[in-house]
Amino acid sequence: MAASVKDRVVEGARLAIEEVGWQAATLEQIATAAGLSRMTLHRHGLGRDEIFALLGAAYEADFREAVAGACGRPGPPPERLRRGLDAVCAATERHLAFLGGLDDESDTRLFHEHGVSRRGYVAPLEDVIADGIDDGAFRRVDPARTAVLLVNAADRTYRHLRVAHGWKPKEAAGSIELLVRGLQATPAL
Repeated sequence: MAASVKDRVVEGARLAIEEVGWQAATLEQIATAAGLSRMTLHRHGLGRDEIFALLGAAYEADFREAVAGACGRPGPPPERLRRGLDAVCAATERHLAFLGGLDDESDTRLFHEHGVSRRGYVAPLEDVIADGIDDGAFRRVDPARTAVLLVNAADRTYRHLRVAHGWKPKEAAGSIELLVRGLQATPAL
């Protein structure tokens, strides 16, 4: 499949989802939003499952790049962690129509069955947490488990506040400060 068709389908799916949500978006709506025919989707073997996988892969790539970039910049561990969690919220915002429209089954399928790959997904945050433990900025915790906890707390809380409560992006992202403070060896008041 040509990259341009895949990119067009992902963008078309995003537009259709923003309009009617993932559950209600039809292949016809996705094709139309992508500027393609329904037959083109069929010729490329793109049904709902395949488009779901493409959307998941686009989110994962964006998430990984954003979090790695934010955590990889120099600075003290609390600052790097804050930037990393801000990047989680920013990636979630860019894919909010898709992520916010997932039901429990679709969410599980994306994040735990065959969608987002687990390998290294939270590694940049694990590294920041380990660095913070080593320099005394963070309490002694299991970096791998804590990174998973923080990503889920940031992403899911952000999604919920944006979708269910209508908070503005800056307000919802501001809630992650509590996560950083809770990990600090001596939480700032």
